[in-house]
Amino acid sequence: MNITTMLPAACLLFAVSSWAEVPLTAPKPKPLVPAIDPTKKEVPIGRVVTGKMDFQLSLEGSEAMWMSMGTPPAWGAHAPQAAERFHVELKLTDPRSKTRIPYANVSFNATNVDTGKTMTLLLPPMWGSSGLHYSANSALLGDGTYAVTTTVDVPTFQRELKDKDLWSTPVSARFHFKLTDGKVTEVSTPNR
Repeated sequence: MNITTMLPAACLLFAVSSWAEVPLTAPKPKPLVPAIDPTKKEVPIGRVVTGKMDFQLSLEGSEAMWMSMGTPPAWGAHAPQAAERFHVELKLTDPRSKTRIPYANVSFNATNVDTGKTMTLLLPPMWGSSGLHYSANSALLGDGTYAVTTTVDVPTFQRELKDKDLWSTPVSARFHFKLTDGKVTEVSTPNR
């Protein structure tokens, strides 16, 4: 089942024309010794603070989710598909208040540099043991070195007038990781 068929149409809308062009710094790789199997233990891929958002990306084993699916939407259990081995998870935090940022459309764009294959995964909001985050199960693109850009559209909540410009344009962050025999062998060096 494709994740886009399970999301409400509102979650799929992105204001592409309003996206600000922000130069993204390429992350520096950091070897992970020993390698970690993300299906057995959560692996922090990296942390980037940019655009007044703290992005924390991690990989873990896929998991069943309680979600609204279908047309008309109905709540039910969604079990991971056979190939969906990984759970891509992004935590977005306001560095000032240490509050998780809700009501945003989030995308995970990945390229397996070794094979040239690319993918885009929409990360809907989810509640779990780590609190509010954005996530989805995925097969990813096999072993290889990954160049990832996560993009957060403008959150749709009201702001105090003094914060009217806070998160008023989409923000992106870049990450790096490497999979070898299904294990993470490199991650991004945190930018802060």
